[in-house]
Formats: sequence, C-alpha cells, structure tokens
Amino acid sequence: MELNSEIEEDFRRLNDETYLSEKNYNELIEKIFSLFTSANTNIQLSSSFDKHLLSSILTSIFECVKYDFDETSIRSKLNDLQFTNKSRQDRFLNEYNKYLSIIQLYLKQKSIEHDRLLNINWRLDLQLKTNYTDKLLEPIYTLNWTKRDKYTTNIDQIQFTCSQENLQELLEKFKDAQSVLHQMQYQQQAKK
Repeated sequence: MELNSEIEEDFRRLNDETYLSEKNYNELIEKIFSLFTSANTNIQLSSSFDKHLLSSILTSIFECVKYDFDETSIRSKLNDLQFTNKSRQDRFLNEYNKYLSIIQLYLKQKSIEHDRLLNINWRLDLQLKTNYTDKLLEPIYTLNWTKRDKYTTNIDQIQFTCSQENLQELLEKFKDAQSVLHQMQYQQQAKK
C-alpha cells in the first residue's frame, strides 16, 4: 500500500497528542466511521485541516480494505507511518474491525469491478480423419479459462474450441488491449 507524503504527514500529526487531543481524536474517528452507517454524510468539521485529515484517514481505510489487510498488517503500516500511539491505534483498529463488512459493502456498491481471468490452459487437437476431405488435419485449439465472477468469489470454468485463425484474432485483440493499457499507464505516470 503506497500513500503519498501528505497522508504520511497527517498520520504523524495524528500521533501527536499536543496537536490533536485524545477527545478530538476519538471524535474524529467516530465521525469518519459513522460516514458508512448514517444516511446523513454531511459531517461538520471545524477547519480545512480537519477535512484534509478526514480525507487522509479515509484513503488509508480504503487502501486497507482494498488490500484486505489484517490487524497485524494494518498495525505494521501505521508504525511505518510513524503513527505509533498504541491507544490511538487500538481505537482505529476497533472501529475498523467493527465496520469492515459495512465498508466492504460500501466499496462494492461504489466501485466498478469486472470478471477476472485467473488462468488459461490450452491444448492443440489435430483431427486426423473426418467424413469431409476438406477438414483433414485441421488443428483445433481447446482453451480452458478460469475466471472469478465480479463482486463475488465464485470461480467459473469456461471451455471453448477455435481454429488457428480464431486464436490468432483473439491474440491480436489481447495485444491491442495490452498496448492501450500500457499507453494509459504511461499517460498517468507522465501526469504525476
């Protein structure tokens, strides 16, 4: 999980009890996690720093959920961010664990997910004899795809056969999609 330097600085500030009192910290954490349960998502904050801090904490929460971090991993990441105050870490983790399933549901509703291709196996079948002489020795490719359905953990197996020309067309389409993806990644890196 990579967080930018502003978020890292915000977590260092969260660690400082002179900067943010224990009462204010608890109130802030309560407000943040209440976002996922209340219909009213309009939180009254006292300053622009509070808004920035809220954004930083939400970003870290979303990243932890995205990477499915357990409590040990989160605590390790918080220590890496120099957020070492044990009582504040405990408060954060208690609320995180309490609202984890609600946050996951919230992110599933707000995000777009596609089926994921997990594995591809293939084999070449060579037809030696048929009733039609024009089909003699035609290679047939059998592809077995393993995919995960979107928004679930269901695994599906897809099997299909195709000719050599169909397989070449499929490979070309994959190469086109890969080059478009590389161009988009390059453009995003250039903007940074």
